[in-house]
Amino acid sequence: MFLHPELGVEPVVAALAQQGFVAGPALSLRRTLLDTFDGRLHGAGLRLELREASSPPQALVLAGAGPASAPVAVTRPPRFGADLPQGPLRARLAPVLEVRALLPVVSVTARRRVALRRDRLGKVVATATVYDQVAVDQPGPAAAGAGPRWVVEVDELAGYAKAAQQARVVLGSLGLDTRETDLLALAAEAAGVDLRGRTSSPTIMLDHGEPALDAFRRVLANLADEIDANRDGAAGHVDAEFLHDLRVAVRRTRSVLAQSKRVVPPEVRDRFRDGFGWLGAATGPARDLDVYVMEWDSYVAPLGAEVTGALAPLVDHLADRRRREHDALAMLLGSARYHDLMDAWHLWLRDPVDSDAAGAEASTPIARVATRRIAAANDRLVTRGRGIGPGTPAEELHELRKDAKKLRYLLECFGALAPQGERKAFVQRLKSLQDNLGEHQDTEVHAAQLRAMSHELHDSGRAGAETLVAMGQLAGEFERRRTKARAEFAERFAVYDTAKTRGALDALLAAASRPARASTSTSR
Repeated sequence: MFLHPELGVEPVVAALAQQGFVAGPALSLRRTLLDTFDGRLHGAGLRLELREASSPPQALVLAGAGPASAPVAVTRPPRFGADLPQGPLRARLAPVLEVRALLPVVSVTARRRVALRRDRLGKVVATATVYDQVAVDQPGPAAAGAGPRWVVEVDELAGYAKAAQQARVVLGSLGLDTRETDLLALAAEAAGVDLRGRTSSPTIMLDHGEPALDAFRRVLANLADEIDANRDGAAGHVDAEFLHDLRVAVRRTRSVLAQSKRVVPPEVRDRFRDGFGWLGAATGPARDLDVYVMEWDSYVAPLGAEVTGALAPLVDHLADRRRREHDALAMLLGSARYHDLMDAWHLWLRDPVDSDAAGAEASTPIARVATRRIAAANDRLVTRGRGIGPGTPAEELHELRKDAKKLRYLLECFGALAPQGERKAFVQRLKSLQDNLGEHQDTEVHAAQLRAMSHELHDSGRAGAETLVAMGQLAGEFERRRTKARAEFAERFAVYDTAKTRGALDALLAAASRPARASTSTSR
C-alpha cells in the first residue's frame, strides 16, 4: 500500500498510466470489517468484509487462512453464522463464530478505481486499486478526521512479479509512504480500533508481596471493567455471550468479596455482596432461557422428528418468554438501581481506603492470604463431597457445585501467583468434577422450567394433548440425563478426592508461595 499525507492522488494515477495501467471508472464503495466482540475471526487468521457498491449491492468477501473464496452476494448483513449463505463461506465461519454475533468493527467509504496493466496479448499482469475521498466511519472522537485521504494498493499476479515490482518502484520514487497493510487495517489503526477485539481474563498480574487489600481491589476492579464492557451487549441482546460474561464477572465478584474477610472493610464487603447478589439473581432468568434455546437441538435429538415436531408450541412459548425476560433485563441494566450500584462500586475501587477501616489482614502479603484461602476452599469442597451418598438430597450436590465454583474463581482471580503449568494441572481435575455437577444442575433446572411451562401452555389452551405428551417425553429425557449424571458423580468425585489431586494442589500452592512470578494474560 502507498500513501502520502500531503500529495494529491492525481500524480499517482498519472504515474501508473505511464507504466501502462489503464484505470476503470470511479465507483463509490463502502467496506465494513465484520468480526465478533472478542475478535474470533481475527484470532483465526480470517477477515470477513462486507462491501456495498452499485453491483452487486452487497457482498461478503472472506480472506485470510485457507483457500481464497469468491465474493458472496447477500441481501443484508449477516448477524450469526446461521445467517450466512449456505456453502463454503458458512462452513468455514460458523464453527469459529459459534454463538457470537458479527458486528461492524470499522467502516470505510471511498471512491475506487481499478487500474489494470496488460501484456501484448491482452492478459492482465498487474492491478493497482486507487482509493480516494477516503472517510473512516467509526463512532467516537478517535475516528474524526482519521485515516488517509487516499491510498493505492498494488496486487501482484502469479507469474508476473516483475510488472508489480516496476509499479512499486515508480510509486516509491514519488516519495510515497509504503505500508505492509491494506485500507481496512489502516482505517482501524487510525480510528484506534484493536482488531483483536476485547478479550478478558479474571487473572491479572500480582506481586507476591503486594498488600492483600491492594491486590483484592485490583482483582475486583478488573471484574468491574468486565461487567461494564458487557453491559450494552447484554442489554441489547446482541448475542448470548454478553449476558453470560457479565454474569460470570458478577459471580466472581461476589466470590472474591466472600473471600475478603479481614481484608476488605466489613461494611463494604456486606453492602456490595448484597448488591451483586441482587444483580446475579435478577439476570438469571434471561440466561436460563438462553441456555434452553441454545441447547435445544441436543435436548430433543434423542426424541425423534415426530416428537420434536409436536413440541413446536413449546418452542414458540420459549421464544416469547425469552423475549420478555430480555426486555426486562434491558430495563434492569438501564435502571437507577443498577447504575447506583456500579457508580458506588467504582467509587470505592478508586478511592483510598481508610487504614482504620481495613481488615486485620489488609497489609498481609497477598501470596500468604490467597494460598490459605485456596487451601481452605478445597478442604470445604472435599469435606462436603465425602458426605454425599446415593440417598443425599439433590440440594447438597447444588451446594457442592457452588463450592467448586468458589474454588475455581479463586484460582482464576489469583492464579497469577503460580505458574500456568501448576494451575492447569489442578484445574483440569477440578473441571471434570464441575462438568458433572453442572450437568446435574442444568437438567434439574430445565426439568422444573418444563413443568411450569407445561402448566402455562395447558391453562392457556396453546398446547394440545400431542404437545403435552411430547413435553412429558422431553421431561423424561431431562430426568434420564440427571440420573446419569448423579450415577457418575461418585466416580468423578473419587477421581478428584485422591492423593494425586492433593499433590497437584500442593504443587500449585507451593509455587504460589514463591516470589518468582509467571506471566499471564490480562484484559485489553
